Amino acid sequence: MSEPNIVKNTEILRTPVLRDFSVSVLLLLASRAAVFGTYPFGAAMFAACFDKSVAYLGITVMCIGLMTTGVGIGLVKYLIAVLLFWIFTRINPSFKWNKRIVESVACGISVFVGGLAVLTYSFVGMYDILMLFMESIVSAIMYIIFQKAKGLAEDSKHRNHASQDELISIAVCTGVFITGMSGIVFPLNISLAHIVAVYAVMCLAMHTSLASAGSGGLCIGFITDMSSVDSLITMGIYGISALFGNLLKSFGKFGVAIGFLGGAAVTLLYTQSTAALPVSVQDITIGVAAFVITPKGVHNKIGAFFSKSLSLEKVGVDVRVKEYLAMQLERSANAFKSLEECFSSASEKRLKLYNKEIGTLFDEVADRVCEGCSMAQKCWQSDFAKTYRNIMLLLDTIETKGILTIGSVPRSFRECCIRTELFVVEFNHVYELYKKNIVRTGEAVIGRDLVARQYHEISNLMNGMSKEIEAGFLFREDLENDIVNELDKLGITVFEVSIVEGENGKMEAYLNISSPKDTDAVAAALSEVTETPMGFDSSLKNGGLKFVSRPRFTVDIGVRRLSRDDSEISGDSITAFATEDYKFYVILSDGMGSGKEAMMESHVTLKLLREFLQSGFGIKTSINMINSALCLKLDYECFSTVDLMCIDLISGVTEFYKIGGAESFIYKNGSVETVYSVSLPVGMLPEVKIQCQTKKLGDGDIIMMMSDGISEAGYGAVRTEWLKKQIRTPYETMDDMAQDILDTAIKKAHNAVTDDMTVAAVRLQEV
Repeated sequence: MSEPNIVKNTEILRTPVLRDFSVSVLLLLASRAAVFGTYPFGAAMFAACFDKSVAYLGITVMCIGLMTTGVGIGLVKYLIAVLLFWIFTRINPSFKWNKRIVESVACGISVFVGGLAVLTYSFVGMYDILMLFMESIVSAIMYIIFQKAKGLAEDSKHRNHASQDELISIAVCTGVFITGMSGIVFPLNISLAHIVAVYAVMCLAMHTSLASAGSGGLCIGFITDMSSVDSLITMGIYGISALFGNLLKSFGKFGVAIGFLGGAAVTLLYTQSTAALPVSVQDITIGVAAFVITPKGVHNKIGAFFSKSLSLEKVGVDVRVKEYLAMQLERSANAFKSLEECFSSASEKRLKLYNKEIGTLFDEVADRVCEGCSMAQKCWQSDFAKTYRNIMLLLDTIETKGILTIGSVPRSFRECCIRTELFVVEFNHVYELYKKNIVRTGEAVIGRDLVARQYHEISNLMNGMSKEIEAGFLFREDLENDIVNELDKLGITVFEVSIVEGENGKMEAYLNISSPKDTDAVAAALSEVTETPMGFDSSLKNGGLKFVSRPRFTVDIGVRRLSRDDSEISGDSITAFATEDYKFYVILSDGMGSGKEAMMESHVTLKLLREFLQSGFGIKTSINMINSALCLKLDYECFSTVDLMCIDLISGVTEFYKIGGAESFIYKNGSVETVYSVSLPVGMLPEVKIQCQTKKLGDGDIIMMMSDGISEAGYGAVRTEWLKKQIRTPYETMDDMAQDILDTAIKKAHNAVTDDMTVAAVRLQEV
């Protein structure tokens, strides 16, 4: 295996520009923000937001901020942390995982390592380790939050929509920067941090939704005083005030100000003392006044940053249409079900009538022979039981020997009947008519049963379609907003979006976007959000685009066939194909015998199965319908084996259906598993036993399917051991494996091919 590529960042350090100084101010504030005596925010912001080509400036600013807080030896911890992360960015290793997650973990680990270095000199107890661990987690989380806020801030001019998580990230970062202002106090105990916090919360109330304003106010309130025991009270003040302000924002900034003051008043009534409030009345008053006197142009710029949103027209589904279609299909299914019951009940009634045919037989013979006989009254009235037993003996004799003769008539009958010879002649004639009627009605019953079974399968099919319409797919509205946000980051506006997830996990995305040509970028964004490989499928008539999930696996297949020695045509048929729902089928059918007739039997079975499966029929339904159709060919026998394998290319789940077929072998994780047949071939019995054998396969697993010409090659109790050894042998392609198996089978048969041979080797490969 080749070594992973290492891309080194060789960019040299550069001279700072104006933008670097504005970010430095924010880094200075973040470095001063504390939580439980620790200062993880500066290192997290440096890692997430600061340009590493001016890392020396960022490290200097962070150290200045930390020194103004009197952090002491803790300065060494954060200096080590940022230096370690800077070295990590210089190496810049490539990972399969999400880059943001990897770098956030690296940030947390850097803080942890820096803390361990300091603890070697100042270790007190396990509490220090616990606090360091918690600080590392906070650093990793804050890295992600700073990254989200940075992404929205940098792309705000090109963005049309801001997601809730991005707005919350902005609120959290604002709270951190405000916390960095703690300690800056003016006369009359006026706090700069609280004034800015009040102003920021009112901006959220003015320019965001009710939910964003409330959650943003809670975040700012908690983070601003998170090092204080009053943090929950501050959080409540800002959260309630933001909600009240947002409710009155339709009256402009004065409405927001009145609403905010109303929320603060509610809190004051609750505490019953201004001295108990962590935010002074002076702080609130100055913050509200600053908000009110802010020029309209500034508010417009703030509003343009925060209140970006789109009104999406979702491609919804009319529930009433779904219900109507499901209802119609159920009605059709019930109609076919009724037809099935009619045919079945008619067959049952005819079968009950067969027992009455025996009585009809006796009556017919008696009418022909006994009419006008002087002994008729005695035989059929006085001695009825004896006469009936004697005729039953005649019936037993004719059913055993096929014909009744004078010599085969029991003596007891000859002694009672004076017209024995005439009785024998008429009994033979009437019994022959009886046999023909039995055959005719028996075939009719079989035909009725088979037609009833066809109707039964159609009924099942429609019921399945009804269930699929009602619950076979799911509209993933939870993903739609995320997709809008991701595409908005790329400068692509989404006007319509609908995400559909099928029963097998297949995803379909229908989009109407501002840049229809950017299909690759859209597919990449869809893949990231849905966590499923997605690709462009087609353009829709309304100008929209359709994207579908791509399969996780591909298939390498090799097939080899050989007819028996005395036949030019093989009776085996095989096909392999994929359907639109990313199911890959391999079907092997072995007609009985060899030659043209066997080939026709297997070919018909294969052709019907393929057409049914490609039309969306279920596997069991398809096999049952084909079996009953073949049974209806009463003029000649028509039956063949069915060896069907279905691989779900998305999940790797593989189903085996073996109807009289030879065993198959699966090579997985160094071991070989055998899949056996559990039923007779199709077309032999009106009802076929269908059993699914399911296996979960993965990358590199191999399946070997074959006809009995291959499996029977090599006699003895261990006749298939050579096949198990063969499947373990590494081959570059499955064509090579299939050819090698066929050659070996011929050798095992001593070069005498007494039966048609077919083998298919299939290897699953992850894309």
